[in-house]
Order: sequence, then structure tokens, then C-alpha cells
Amino acid sequence: MALLITEDDVKKLPLSAVSAIPIIEDTFRQAGQGTAENAARFRMPLKSGFIQFGPAALHEKGVAGFKLWANVGKGTGVHKNPTGHGTNYLYDMESGHLLAIIHAYQIGKYRTSAVSAVAVKYLSPENASTIGLYSAGRVAEGQLEAVCAVRPIKKVRVYSRRQEQREDFCKRMTQKLGIDVVPVSKPEEVPVDADIIITASTSEVPILFGDWIKRPGLVVAAGANHWYKREIDGKVIARANFIVCDQREQSKVESGNLLWAIAHGLTSWDRISELGEVIVGRVPVPDLKTSNIVFGSHGLATNDVAMSLKTYELAKAAGIGTQVELG
Repeated sequence: MALLITEDDVKKLPLSAVSAIPIIEDTFRQAGQGTAENAARFRMPLKSGFIQFGPAALHEKGVAGFKLWANVGKGTGVHKNPTGHGTNYLYDMESGHLLAIIHAYQIGKYRTSAVSAVAVKYLSPENASTIGLYSAGRVAEGQLEAVCAVRPIKKVRVYSRRQEQREDFCKRMTQKLGIDVVPVSKPEEVPVDADIIITASTSEVPILFGDWIKRPGLVVAAGANHWYKREIDGKVIARANFIVCDQREQSKVESGNLLWAIAHGLTSWDRISELGEVIVGRVPVPDLKTSNIVFGSHGLATNDVAMSLKTYELAKAAGIGTQVELG
């Protein structure tokens, strides 16, 4: 018997972008110590979308699993229909039993936001207080909430293409977080005085340019997760003193930002560190107050497995979910 945990079930559990931060941080620690395995995601393009598969194992926790996206159908964007949000499968590595099948939209949002927060925790000064944010969507909301949990953020500048959306976003987040979240009318205004710049869009072309960045800080590129997508231009990469990704092998498949920069001779894979290596101290980190740092995030299956395990444990303890017989 496996426990089916739907999106409605997930909403009943004490899970959030903030509560996901220690889960994701510990998963990167496991990766840095070599007890977590993550295969680069496989994506098969189709005429009407794509199917994507990402497996991983957390040996320290005794679980393995995968996330499966059947992102096909009519419509536009990355979520063509409900199946495009993905489904997580969690297995017990000792017995081989399928423990849970989990609808992955909510916990996927929490995971994505938590990854950025962990990167900010290790790659920005402790007193970083200003953010420049590109995007005013649901992903951006989680990014902002999670990062504010690890840094004393006081002011945020936000740009998105639709004025009404970004103004509504800023009003809502100002009330929710109790900080000054203000809309700007031009994208080049976002990096002004920003200690941390976050790109969380679905853009296929750069929206942040190196010429706009006038001071040291951290750039978190969290939106581009296909080889053909770029949110930051080559100058952002070229001027970086330190470049970090969630995992090099996955970046070689999905990071349009890094793939373009490497193809044009602006950096090389041996100059790019992994976040797990940073967390366990395997690579030296430059002075965070005087360095230009870039973090490229794409989401790892190890993080999906970790979030699935926590969701399963909480649901089982609360008696939430439906037991299903598959064989």
C-alpha cells in the first residue's frame, strides 16, 4: 500500500517555503558529504510539450524516488495542464516498497524558494538588507518570503512586465512581510542598491544585464531551467568572482545562463562550485562583502525526495492521505 497525498492534502500540513529551508539545507549538506545521489534530469521533448524524469537517492535517510512531469497538452507556458506540475514517488531503499505518491505543485514551490534561501544564507553577507526582484508571480512570492527568513531584509525593488500585477504584488508582500516592497517601472532600476538580486521569471532572453550592477552582491538566477533560456547576460557571469550552482551535471543539461557563458569563453566548468561543496566547506568562499557572486538554481531531484519524505512523514502522523493498492 502506498499513501496518495494530493494537493489538497498538502495544504493541510505544516509545510511552507520557510519550513522547507532546513530540509533543503540538510539535503545540500548530504550532497556535499557524498551521501546523496542526483542524476541529471532527463527531458524528452514532444510536439505538445515534454515528459521529464528526475531520480535521486538519499542514502543517509534510506529513501529514493523520482519526480515525473507529463507536461503535455494545449496551452502555453510551463504548466500546460494539471499534470505539468509533476508527481513525486518515494521508495524505501531497504524494502523496495513504494511509500508515497505525492502531487508536487505546492512542495515544488516550497523547494524552489528554500533553495534560494539556502544560497542566500551561505553566499551573501549576514547584514544584507536589500533585494532586487525580477518577477511578480507565485514563484517570486515564495522566493521573497524564504529569503526574508534568513536575512534582515528591509527593502525590495520589484519589476515585472505588467504594471498592475507588480503593483498588486508589492502591496500584498508589503502587508505580508512588513517590509518596504516597491514597484519600479524600468528593469534597470531593480539592481540599484541591491545586496541580493533574484531573477525568477520564465524569460528566454536576458532580463538582467551586468552593466546595470554597480556594486558587489549576490545574483540568484532561479528561473531559467532549460538550455535555451537565459535570464542574465554574459557580463553578469564574466564579472563574477565566484559562481555556484546546485549541481554541475544538471547545469550542463539545463543552465542556459552557464552554457551560453561557457560557450563564449566567459567561464569554465572547473570554475563553478556546487552549493553542497560550499556548505560543507570543501571550497573557499571569497569575501561576501566585496565579491560579485552568481548562484544558478534549477531544482534537484534530491530536494524533491527530501520534500517528499517530510511530506510523507507529516501526512502519515496526521492521518492525512489515501492508502492505495497498486499491485
